[in-house]
Amino acid sequence: MAGALVGGAFLSAFLQVLFDRMASREVVDFFRSRKLDKGRLLQKLKAALLSANAVLDDAEEKQMTNDHVREWLDDLKDTVYDADDLFDEIATEDLKREAGVEPRALVCKVWSFAADSRRRKLGDDLERVLERLESVVKQREVLGLREGIRERTARALPTTSLVEESGVFGREKDREAVIELLLSDRGEKNTSVMAIVGMGGVGKTTLSQLVYNDGVVKGSYELRAWVSVSDQFDICKLTATALEEFSSSSKKETENLNQLQLQLKNFLTGKKFLLVLDDVWNEDFNIWDAFLVPFTYGARGSKIVVTTRNESVALVARAVSTYPLQKLQDEESWDLFAKNAFDQHNFEARTGLEDIGQRIVKRCDGLPLALKTIGSLLRCVSDIRKWEIIAESDIWDLAPGKYKILPALLLSYHYLPPQLKRCFAYCSIFPKDCRYEKDQLILLWIAEGLIKQPNDSRTLEEVGDQCFCDLVSRSLLHRVSDIELSFSMHDLINDLTRYVAGRSFFSLDGGNAHQVSLSTRHLSFVRTQYDVASRFRVLAKAMNLHTFLPLNVGHVRLGECSWLTDEVLHVLLPTLRRLRVLSLSHYHKISTLPSSIGRLKHLRYLNISYNTSLHRLPDSVTALYNLQTLILAHCCSLIELPSNMGSLTCLRHLDMRGTSLKRMPLGMNRLKNLQTLTNFVVAENGGTRVRELGELGNLMGTLSIEGLQNVDSYRDAEIVNLQGKRYLKKLVLQWGSDNNITQQNCLNVLDKLQPHWNLRELIIISYSGRSFSNWVGHGSFSNMSVVRLESCKHCVSLPPLGQRPSLEKLIIEGFDGVTSVGTEFNGSNCIPFQSLKYLEFADMCSWKEWACFAIETGGLAFAHLQELRIRNCPQLSGGLPSHLPSLTALSIGRCPQLTSSLPFAPLLREINLDDCGKVSGVEPLLNGTELRDMKIWNLSTLPLRFLPPTVTRLSLEDSPEIELPMHRCHESLQYLNLMWSCNSLISFPLEIFPLLKNIQLVGIEKLEHLSNSDGSPLLLHSIDIRYCPEFTSFPAGGLAAPCLTSLELNDCRHLKYLPENMQALLPSLRSLTISSCPQIESFPEWVLPSKLVTLSLSNCDKLITGHKDWGLQSLCSLKTFVIRRGKNIESFPEIGLLPTSLTSLDIFGFENLTSLNSKGLHSLSSLENLSIGECPKLHSFPKEGQILPASLTTLWIYDVGLKSLDNLGLHHFTCLKEFRIDDCRSLRSMPAEGLSSSLSNLFIHGCPLLAKRCQRKKGKDWPLVSHICCIVIDFVLIT
Repeated sequence: MAGALVGGAFLSAFLQVLFDRMASREVVDFFRSRKLDKGRLLQKLKAALLSANAVLDDAEEKQMTNDHVREWLDDLKDTVYDADDLFDEIATEDLKREAGVEPRALVCKVWSFAADSRRRKLGDDLERVLERLESVVKQREVLGLREGIRERTARALPTTSLVEESGVFGREKDREAVIELLLSDRGEKNTSVMAIVGMGGVGKTTLSQLVYNDGVVKGSYELRAWVSVSDQFDICKLTATALEEFSSSSKKETENLNQLQLQLKNFLTGKKFLLVLDDVWNEDFNIWDAFLVPFTYGARGSKIVVTTRNESVALVARAVSTYPLQKLQDEESWDLFAKNAFDQHNFEARTGLEDIGQRIVKRCDGLPLALKTIGSLLRCVSDIRKWEIIAESDIWDLAPGKYKILPALLLSYHYLPPQLKRCFAYCSIFPKDCRYEKDQLILLWIAEGLIKQPNDSRTLEEVGDQCFCDLVSRSLLHRVSDIELSFSMHDLINDLTRYVAGRSFFSLDGGNAHQVSLSTRHLSFVRTQYDVASRFRVLAKAMNLHTFLPLNVGHVRLGECSWLTDEVLHVLLPTLRRLRVLSLSHYHKISTLPSSIGRLKHLRYLNISYNTSLHRLPDSVTALYNLQTLILAHCCSLIELPSNMGSLTCLRHLDMRGTSLKRMPLGMNRLKNLQTLTNFVVAENGGTRVRELGELGNLMGTLSIEGLQNVDSYRDAEIVNLQGKRYLKKLVLQWGSDNNITQQNCLNVLDKLQPHWNLRELIIISYSGRSFSNWVGHGSFSNMSVVRLESCKHCVSLPPLGQRPSLEKLIIEGFDGVTSVGTEFNGSNCIPFQSLKYLEFADMCSWKEWACFAIETGGLAFAHLQELRIRNCPQLSGGLPSHLPSLTALSIGRCPQLTSSLPFAPLLREINLDDCGKVSGVEPLLNGTELRDMKIWNLSTLPLRFLPPTVTRLSLEDSPEIELPMHRCHESLQYLNLMWSCNSLISFPLEIFPLLKNIQLVGIEKLEHLSNSDGSPLLLHSIDIRYCPEFTSFPAGGLAAPCLTSLELNDCRHLKYLPENMQALLPSLRSLTISSCPQIESFPEWVLPSKLVTLSLSNCDKLITGHKDWGLQSLCSLKTFVIRRGKNIESFPEIGLLPTSLTSLDIFGFENLTSLNSKGLHSLSSLENLSIGECPKLHSFPKEGQILPASLTTLWIYDVGLKSLDNLGLHHFTCLKEFRIDDCRSLRSMPAEGLSSSLSNLFIHGCPLLAKRCQRKKGKDWPLVSHICCIVIDFVLIT
């Protein structure tokens, strides 16, 4: 196979690292101290490794056709890993002695171990490795491997819609053809599918990007979305991603497919959309049809574009048109290759290499990915012979094989320098569609020993950065455009990395075909919400693991955390004694780390970030003498570090952002290698400790010094020597909010904390001086782009920050002593704030005037300001800038005395006004703008007579006296939100808002009805009316809104009737919610819209009491039904009451419910999710056979009076996956017959009797639940 060629290449790079280790001082000293045959053991090891290295090139070639040679290479790699681990152990013993743990011998440079037995064991292990190595080397002759070293040249990501068009060649005709197919209406349905089909690397994604960004295409669709699919066609995730793309909002929290499809359907209904599904592999008709449902509701002409390598995928998708994408022609291939291979200024080199380049282009066979990759490989190579070696390589003649590895990609790897080979292969630990940050990957490379210490002054991190950039420049890594430092790789390149890595890399998620074994060194897995013990039992044989790395695939939701079984911490990890990388990040319930972690003496990288329960680290952590990176970020409960942190002399990165540390341990100054120290906390009576920072000369990145009120002497601050720390980019200086330090001392300390002029961001918090040091506003800080000054309550003036030539963002907050902002703020620069884009003033309780800058500066200040925010400045009366030519967003809040005119801002798009009713000039300001978004809070009158004609969004909140202009038509308004405002409004005339899509009316005291005088159809998509006590009616004759998908009515106490003729006038209605409307007795004419998907009824006594007359049986589209707060119902649901299409049912708050109607429930043959809660009289289930439908997948019972689960027949279910029981305090036990064998998740909370019986191995009901993979009791994962 083609991919097999690269195995030896990876190994040759590894051997070079091992040779360097063997030459190290500590290894040489160890062998001398052993006095074994006067050092012959080391010589023998070197000789054996050299002998193996000599035949690696021949082995690389022969393993393609000889399985025995491939096995030989695998055995050699395992032995080299073992040798590397032992040499690392020798180096660790040396570190222990340097840390003072082992006594240093009196004889110069002679090893001395604390125990002879440990020394003897290391020597014995090395001898065994030598025996294995010599055995492997002897086989070279049997296999016919020959010496001879060939000259080497030193030299798919989750896609997005963005494309660099300048790098695309030969696709103009393809683009035009696809656009023509796209815009033609060939399907009979509203939404149709077209497919772009072609082999991997031919440019399907690029062509789709070109089409997606075409101006004509953009103008033809109301909505567009791009979704990268890959080989995992997860309907739930893809639906959520599509919804996020279309709505431009954060990803939805729910994982309920029904809810996601409902929301997507509601959003797309009646809209013409374009959806690109890139890299689709699914060949299952049922899965595709299930995914497609919500997209069928788009307007006619909506299109889904599918890119795929497989024509059968296009058939499954029922594509009405298919475009087969061909390879590039010769001329186009050359253009693409030349763009990547030749520097545009180096014409001489290009002339000499064109002939060879043409041969290489021909062998790339018209594949854009191959042309780009090989071109990037050769970009910095001008030696003709090296070009010829690549052009004549046998690799071109290899068949791709089952892994579909392109020969061009193999060549790209084959001719990488040794260090890059290992770094590239390590990327196989990341699955497809995984994004990773540049800095994270570099730290992992360093921890794994893949980055060699340079001979020059560069750091390991800088070498790693260069390696990373080299891989990017060779098109082997790809920047994800929407996140600056996030990267991924093309699927084909990911396939290459996984094949290169071989059996030493393993993924729990199926990313590697090899079985886990002692040869497995690197493990990764996609973190799930509950990582249970059974998931990791496959690792019982992987005792040689170097890497334990959980990963996130896709965007992690804000605040999302996971649970990790205790078995990993207390049983598995102590056995993985060779770990170098250990991540436990985002497992938020780890309250303690086992002390055995200190035995992981090879560990270089430890990540425990985003843990909310960890208070302290075990002291044994300080025995990790090789530790280079310790990440504790956002461990919000962490209050202290181990006292002997100074012994971690190899530590380079210590990230403690978002912790609650109270003090720093003594001896931090011993960490001379520290480059990252995010926080340094000065404790009370420990002010001199800050001096330790002065000895940490390599700090870079971010440094936050907290507790500066405890620094009594400015001499201590001077010793910190921030001015000498030239690589710091961000500095935070924080005093305590209740400090009693003298103002002069504050100033003296700040004087001595002046940073290097290279600083980019400065934050000063709770500074107590009356004025700032001169350096704070000095113009010499030419690189500083961000300044934040916060809670400096005693300062009476602001520093002259206008002098900063590169300042782009400035936040001034909590300056109680400042009464005026004037010329001192601008400084002496003739054009102050020349680069500022964002300015915010907040919580300035004494500030009265912003004065004098227009006259002093000739109106040139703030010429580039785009966003201005002024918040909670109660005494500010005037002096705002008069002209802000670049301003796009203006927000003024809680400034009741502000009488100044608003600035002239012709580019303004968004304005927010809150409790600033005295401002003037609003109408002249808005008349000359293209304002889109307007939000007003706490105003008594609208500061303008009519809405600007361009406004599309208007929000009025907490302004009961305000009156909305109703004397003219508001033709552009699409989104209207009135909350606790416009109390005089009695009738809302919908006809004057012809384009209105969403309306929310909340807390309008006198509102009685909606009107539509001309009866014309409205474009409304959503109506939400809440807390309107006088609201009684909708337009007479019905609400004609054919696009309406959602109607919500809540706490409208006088409303008796729903809109008339809903079935005919609201044909698109998908969701109907009625809550706390006690006068509604029935549905109109007993008929609801036939396409209704979700119906929710709550606290509507009359309507719920008459439930037998609902007539819901005909609603074949109804999927979700929620019924809450029914007082007079004793049994529910009656047979035939609900349609059989129902998939989700929530019964909540039935205070008199005593039984479930078994026939009614069992008849719901499609029901998947059932929730029953707050039914105190529901004590048991009837003995009538199986009550629940067999289709059930999720069951949730909460706060009911149940004492037993008997008679539910839970052991019969074959589809049940999840069972939740919450707050059932009387529930005594699990059903005697047991639970379903299909059950994978069991959650118990607030059920003390049941929890006790289900305790792991101890509870009486444990045998009934022990088969369940994931069991969580009171938020503790016990499996």
